[in-house]
Amino acid sequence: MPEDTENSEKMRTRSALRLWAGASQRAVSLGLACQILAMAGWIAIAWGIGHSVAAIAAGQPAGPGLPVAAVGVLVRGISSWLGDLLLARAGQRMVNAARAEIFETLSKAGAGWLGGADAGTRTAQIIDRTAKLEGYAARWLPGMRLAVTGPVIILIAVATQSWLSAVLLVVSVMVLPVFIWLTASETAARAKAQQAALDDLSGAFQARAAQSGLIRAFRAIRRETDSLKDASEQLRDRTMAILRVAFLSTAVLEFFASVSIALVAVYIGFKLLGVFPFGTGETLTLAEGLTALILAPEFFSPIRKLSSLHHDRADASAAAGMLSEWLAHRSDFPVTKLPPLENAPVITFDQTALGWGNGKTAVSDLSFTARPGQVTTLAGPSGSGKSTALLALIGRARLTGGEIRVDGQTLQPGESLADSIAYIGQTPWLMEGTIRENIAIARPDAGADEIEDAARQAGILDFADAHRGGLEQNLARFGAGLSGGQRQRIALARALLRNAPVLLLDEPTAHLDPDAQEDFLRKLRDLATGRTLLVASHSDALIAASDEVIWLQPQRTLEETGC
Repeated sequence: MPEDTENSEKMRTRSALRLWAGASQRAVSLGLACQILAMAGWIAIAWGIGHSVAAIAAGQPAGPGLPVAAVGVLVRGISSWLGDLLLARAGQRMVNAARAEIFETLSKAGAGWLGGADAGTRTAQIIDRTAKLEGYAARWLPGMRLAVTGPVIILIAVATQSWLSAVLLVVSVMVLPVFIWLTASETAARAKAQQAALDDLSGAFQARAAQSGLIRAFRAIRRETDSLKDASEQLRDRTMAILRVAFLSTAVLEFFASVSIALVAVYIGFKLLGVFPFGTGETLTLAEGLTALILAPEFFSPIRKLSSLHHDRADASAAAGMLSEWLAHRSDFPVTKLPPLENAPVITFDQTALGWGNGKTAVSDLSFTARPGQVTTLAGPSGSGKSTALLALIGRARLTGGEIRVDGQTLQPGESLADSIAYIGQTPWLMEGTIRENIAIARPDAGADEIEDAARQAGILDFADAHRGGLEQNLARFGAGLSGGQRQRIALARALLRNAPVLLLDEPTAHLDPDAQEDFLRKLRDLATGRTLLVASHSDALIAASDEVIWLQPQRTLEETGC
């Protein structure tokens, strides 16, 4: 079974790489053509220099050799520049294709299938790991093809000048495939470990940055600094391991290439001096000998690059292996958005069990009814599944037992009321831009009057007055500088602008001071008018202001129960 799993993973990885590389095939082919043209330019340079030097050595004019070499320099320079440009574009297209598929899947299936890791780790995996795919299309694919076609082209050119020099090059290159295969195998394992270390460091750094206030408050700066230091040291060690393999493989290839070129040089030198110990069946002139000798390094050039390019392939394979594993499980989290509801519904949880697809149950035997016009609150300690119950309505948590009914109609697993819901979390997300733009996220097609009316009802104009720019006031990244109450008001304005029949509030008073909390509770009753309002909270003040309270308890494992 482990072998079958490993083979399945390899097939999935190859399939993902082929799929994402498909978007860059045209640019890769054009870039490869430019690289082959640049190689043809080198052939022209070698021929031109060889025949010019031979003519000058014989006391004759250089003839057409120098113009041919000059044209070769021009062709090689332009082709190399254009090839690099096209291949860079190919790499970016592959990255864009992978990111587009991931974000499209997130948009359709929701982020529930990415659970199990912190935001920093997931960000590193989506952004940094997809960036590793660039080298696959920009360098590995054209490099691999050039390593096959390039030496053949050069070999033919060398054979036209000296067939024995071509034989020497072929014999010397026979030992390289085995070495390259061994290098690739070692690099793949080390690249996977290095990317995992990068994920760990990114996740640890993001988590500490988000909780920097608590870390200072509890005087844990030194301890957390040491933790980040350990993670960075682990990344450094694994990166250095990759570099050691890279330098070793490059050194060995350079050794074989140097020895092979030396053999060709010795043969040509002895042949031109007439002291070669036995007949070879060919007569070698100075022009032919110089041309073959100048071409010999170019024969090994794409092969030498192939060793370093294996690191690009290993990085891309490690990234694609992890990313394709996500996408392979997306069918486990299908989400179907139901048509928008026209009126506030009656929502009933009947012996409902919810989970996250990891085999663990987050909520079980949950039963309650949320009615329009009432404030229904799910209360309980952290970990009791309050947020999970809310997320089940938008398809982010999985229904594993019981029923959820909306106006008497059973909500099937994977069905979502997202188009009928406005959601306010405990830490509203704000982007860099104006307050107006942040409110308009809820409904981009809303008119200016509608946005201003929502802002007025939410009390935003109390702090965003005309002296500060009103709704055109610019916010810093993540809304830095705003208080918890001001953030909550912007989130409230979004909910009002969306005007959805169902409103979900997840710990809406968690970061509010007493005055802001009191102001929010006064607005709570107005929010419930004409809506089905469901709240997750452990705030005593909010619980006291609710029409109905359902108490939840944390799920207990078999070990905790003693079974």
